Amino acid sequence: MTTPKIILATRTDKNSYEKCLKDIEHRFVNNQSIEKIFIICDQNIPDTESGKIKTIFDLNPTRQTAFNLVIEKLREDQNNKFHLLTFSKEVGLQNKYIDKMIKIIDDSDNLIVVGYRLKDNILNDSEVKLYSNGDLQNGNVGIAYQVPWNTCALWNKKFVYGKDKKKLIFDEICEEKNNQLGHLYVKVNDALIETEFEGMEDGIAIAALISNNENLKFKLIDERLCWKIVGDCKRETNHKIKMARKNIVLSTFMNIKGYSIDKLREAGH
Repeated sequence: MTTPKIILATRTDKNSYEKCLKDIEHRFVNNQSIEKIFIICDQNIPDTESGKIKTIFDLNPTRQTAFNLVIEKLREDQNNKFHLLTFSKEVGLQNKYIDKMIKIIDDSDNLIVVGYRLKDNILNDSEVKLYSNGDLQNGNVGIAYQVPWNTCALWNKKFVYGKDKKKLIFDEICEEKNNQLGHLYVKVNDALIETEFEGMEDGIAIAALISNNENLKFKLIDERLCWKIVGDCKRETNHKIKMARKNIVLSTFMNIKGYSIDKLREAGH
């Protein structure tokens, strides 16, 4: 029998909860590597009958630092430790991909996180090149496109349960209400659109751990998973805005926190 090694966590609002639950049950409930599955939602919902799927209540479940709630819950039990897999239900994550991430992180003594590159159904090639500030094919891209995102990332239990400088945390600065920055403008659909400095909590978390510890690494698997964005034109535009601001947001937050972009880039492998 396989020993459970990970906790799976995702986020959804109450209107999408039932669909999210059915999808997770279909894809992951029988995966023996998964100890428990947490869904952050803006509604109090009882655990499933088996107890494997649990809901954590939050008024704004899709906020940038919501996964801190899962980490806090896991740290309540220091005797049983698991890697944390954060993911979006829109990603075509399969058990074989989970197995590959587990093997990579178990085989390394100094890996913070491992994740997959993503290929969405919204951006065309020229938009990807514009927003990533480079070419994904040769890896010559802006720093935000060189790190795993919480859209699909397996975080090492050493840091999920870590303390002091080895403690994984998603920085509150990544929520717009918690930073002093003004509006940001990005070019989307040939127009300048106003947005906010928010997001990239995953990149900042990696940068913080690398800045405070020696010889830590992260890994972004070259294989690209399907990221299917479903919705109307507004949803598509919002996705483009999010992708367009990633490099600007991460580099700005890193500058405020005093983290080195070069050091972060060098930690990737």
